[in-house]
Amino acid sequence: MDPAPKPFGTGYMKTQSKRSSDPIPGHMPIEAEGPPVGDQDTFSAMGNMEAQRVRCYAALAGADAVAIGLGLLIANLLYLGGWSSVHGTTMLSVLLPIYFWIAAINGSYNAQVLRDPRVGAFKAIRAIVFAGAAMLIIAYSFKVGAAFSRWIFWTGMVSAVGLLIVGRLVLGRILLRSLGGAPFSTVVVVDGIDWQAEPDSIVINAEQIGFDPLTEDPLQYHKLATRVARADRVLIACRDEKIVAWAHVLKSMAVDGEILAPDVDRIGMIGVSRYQSHRTLVVSAGPLHLRARIIKRLFDIFVSASALLVLSPLMVVLFLMIRFESPGPVLFRQQRIGRDNTLFMMLKFRSMFNDQSDASASVLTTRTDSRVTRVGQFIRRNSLDELPQLINVLRGDMSMVGPRPHALSAKAAEQLYWEIDARYRHRHAVKPGVTGLAQVRGFRGATVHAADLTNRLSSDLEYLREWSMSKDLWILFRTIFVIRHDNAF
Repeated sequence: MDPAPKPFGTGYMKTQSKRSSDPIPGHMPIEAEGPPVGDQDTFSAMGNMEAQRVRCYAALAGADAVAIGLGLLIANLLYLGGWSSVHGTTMLSVLLPIYFWIAAINGSYNAQVLRDPRVGAFKAIRAIVFAGAAMLIIAYSFKVGAAFSRWIFWTGMVSAVGLLIVGRLVLGRILLRSLGGAPFSTVVVVDGIDWQAEPDSIVINAEQIGFDPLTEDPLQYHKLATRVARADRVLIACRDEKIVAWAHVLKSMAVDGEILAPDVDRIGMIGVSRYQSHRTLVVSAGPLHLRARIIKRLFDIFVSASALLVLSPLMVVLFLMIRFESPGPVLFRQQRIGRDNTLFMMLKFRSMFNDQSDASASVLTTRTDSRVTRVGQFIRRNSLDELPQLINVLRGDMSMVGPRPHALSAKAAEQLYWEIDARYRHRHAVKPGVTGLAQVRGFRGATVHAADLTNRLSSDLEYLREWSMSKDLWILFRTIFVIRHDNAF
C-alpha cells in the first residue's frame, strides 16, 4: 500500500502558525515568505502548470500546421513531381488560416483535448473539414481554376486528415504524459477532519499553517494565497459548520474552488463536480481564465506604457512641485489588498505633509483636512495623485480597470469594510484597477456611511459577473468625465 504523501508545506508552516495571533497594524510590511525547501519542486510545478498548458497548445498547433502542410505538399509531389508547385502551396496559404480560426472557435486547443487526445483528434477533423468546405466555396465564388487542382485538393485533404489523426493521438499522449496525466494542478486543503490523501496529492493542512476561514486578518489571507493561488483547482475538506466560511474564502480568489462536503444549498454553489471518487460542490470559478487574462494583461501593458510615456512631462512637473513644497519622499507607498487577497504596495504622489501621512488609512480624509498640502489639494481634486499607479499596472500588481484597492484599516461607519458585508472579499477575485465601474458611477471619496461601501461593492461584484473587454474600454472612456469629482478631496 502506497504511503500517504506528506502534506504540502507542513514542516515550514508549523513555525509560521505561532505568529497567527500577531496584531494587524495596517502598515505592517509584507512578510517575505516562500515554499518550504523540501517541497520546492512541487510548488514550482504547480505554479508552472498554466505555462506548460500554453506550451502544449503551441505544440499541438505546430503539429497541426505540419500535418496539413505535409498533406498538401505530398499531393503536389504525387501529381506534379515537385513539392513547391503553385497548386498545393496556394491551397495551403488559404487553408491554414481558415483551419486555425475554426480550430480556435471549436475548442481544438483547450484543456479537454489535453485530457483526452481522442477528443483533440475529433475536433481537429471537424476543423479541417469545415476549412476545406470554406476553401471550396471560395474557389467556386472566385472561379479559381488555373491554380486549383481538384485531384491535389482531395488527395491533400485525405492525407492531411490522416496525419492530423496520427499527430493528435501520438503527440496528445506524449503531452499528457509530460503533464503527469493531468493538465491541471489540484490542491486539497484539509481543515479539522481526517483525510486519506491520495498518492501524489498536494495537501495543505489548514490548522498547521494557522489559517482559520473565519478570520478577518488580511495577513492570514495573504499567507494562504501564497500557497494555493497558483493552483488551478482548490478543494476544501472540512466540517459542515465551516462550509460557509470556506466558501467565502474561495470566492475571493481567482481559482476554481470546490468543497468536499455533503450537498448543501446555503453556500451559493454554482455546480457539482467530482474529484477522484468524491463528490464536490463548485462554489467559485475565477472570473477571468487564461485567454481573458492574457488579453487583459496585454491591454494593460500597452495602455499603461503608452500613458506613462505621454504623461511623463506632467509627472516630472508634479514631482518637482511636491519636492519643493514640503520635505519627504515624493511617492507615497501604502499596503493595499490585491487579487487573491495578496498584499502589494500601491504608489501615489504624496499629497500630505510627510510627518502626517496616514500609511494605514485609519483616519478618513476630510474636505478641509489640515494634513493635505496645497499641491496635495490640487492633485487630489484632479485625481493626479493616482498617476504613479500606472507603474503598478506595468508591474502586474494592478489592472487599468477593476475594483479599486483598499487599505487594510479602511473603514465605513466605524467598521472595517469586511465587517459590513460578508461579500466584500469576493471583489478580490480579480486584480484591482486604477479605475472601475464604481468610480464612473460616482461612488468614490470618503466612506462615511455603510452605504458608501455597499454601493461600491455592488458595482464591483457586477463588474466581476459581467466582465468583457468592451466593458473595460467603456469604463476607461467614462473615466475621462469623472477625473475631477466633488468627492475627490
